[in-house]
Amino acid sequence: MDKSGKVYVKAMNKYNDGYIDKAVRLCEKSISLNNTNAAALNLKGILFYIKGDLEKAKQTWNINYKRNNDKVSKKYLNDSVRDKEKLQLYVNALELIKQLNISGALKLLEQCKSSDFNFINVNNYISVCYIKQGEYDKAYTYIKEVTQVDKKNIQAIINKNILIEYGNIKREINYKKIFIAAACIVLTVIVIFPGRKYMYKMIDNNKTKSLVKIESEKLVEAKAKVEVEKQKSNNNDKKSIEINSQEATKFPYEQLDESLKKSNMELIVGYVNAWKNTKLDINDKLLIVKGEEVIKSNGVPFFYEKGMSYIKDKKFIEAQKYFLYALPYSNDNYLQEHIVYMLALAYKATSDFENAIKYYELSLKQSPRGSYSEEVLYNLITINNEVDVKKSKSYAKKLVNQFPNSQYNNSIVKEILKKD
Repeated sequence: MDKSGKVYVKAMNKYNDGYIDKAVRLCEKSISLNNTNAAALNLKGILFYIKGDLEKAKQTWNINYKRNNDKVSKKYLNDSVRDKEKLQLYVNALELIKQLNISGALKLLEQCKSSDFNFINVNNYISVCYIKQGEYDKAYTYIKEVTQVDKKNIQAIINKNILIEYGNIKREINYKKIFIAAACIVLTVIVIFPGRKYMYKMIDNNKTKSLVKIESEKLVEAKAKVEVEKQKSNNNDKKSIEINSQEATKFPYEQLDESLKKSNMELIVGYVNAWKNTKLDINDKLLIVKGEEVIKSNGVPFFYEKGMSYIKDKKFIEAQKYFLYALPYSNDNYLQEHIVYMLALAYKATSDFENAIKYYELSLKQSPRGSYSEEVLYNLITINNEVDVKKSKSYAKKLVNQFPNSQYNNSIVKEILKKD
């Protein structure tokens, strides 16, 4: 096996172990060593597909099809046409969650699950819905779905911490001795059975594949022994359970502190948003305040630039995420005007006209004669023209009165002004 193939196997292993981002990086490394590695290209596309980045998935599969005439990639490309509808269902579901229409959101998210596209985000928000409905067992089922694929997913970790706080679940017990015993058994199997082979098969599940490792009978027996030891420890280690349960509900001081030291803005905003409205002791509260200050000073421009990069690439869903990170902390920041306008633009681009109107109106309220006032008024005119003619006409009058020489005073505006 060449170097590219070996790296690809590592990527598969990372994917199977729940480290999806590491798997993506290893796929890219494998492809850099051999740009015709069809398996690595397909896997990379699958990983983007699961993460909800349809455009990157399609780009990768398209490269594979053109470069290698790969029939599997061609099938993925053909099938992915229907996933645009699921993306819109997902966007609509998020809006229903904001409106506290949880039952409606769940129905849309369940429709999204007909394929593995956007698997992580869909399952995360299904768990959010069930938490809001108080169905914690169901919520935990979907959290586990996510963490099996992405162990370090921030939203899943936040959802799990909420369940821990509610006392519905306990953090998994750290069986140090069991892991040591497991390692010894596995090493013994490797020494005794050096010729054992692992077989991997791809399971096609509505355009995506799961990588399943079929272990030898000896390794299965070894793992069974570990489970027996684990059960014994479970019965005799109540003290360990209590300690770990207490630790699970603790404020993640060290994690947030480390994120601040490394200026990891996404982790910082994740922790701050999750904990800022909870009851904390003075030291923890001070760290949250520090986190908020860092977001205000460094995070707002960071998230704005990230959002703009996605706008340029026409990845409007991703852009919304980063602008929404920035907006609550942008008061008295010159970027607020731009953030609000770009949010409206991003929502309009995904046909979420309700949110588009919301942020265009906010933009107009905050900056009646700001940098984007003419564009904002025109968009409010054209969007409302389909749903509320009176509003559309009132905005048309504002445009004509405030900006009589505007390029947007066109025939469309004139026709609207003529309406009764």
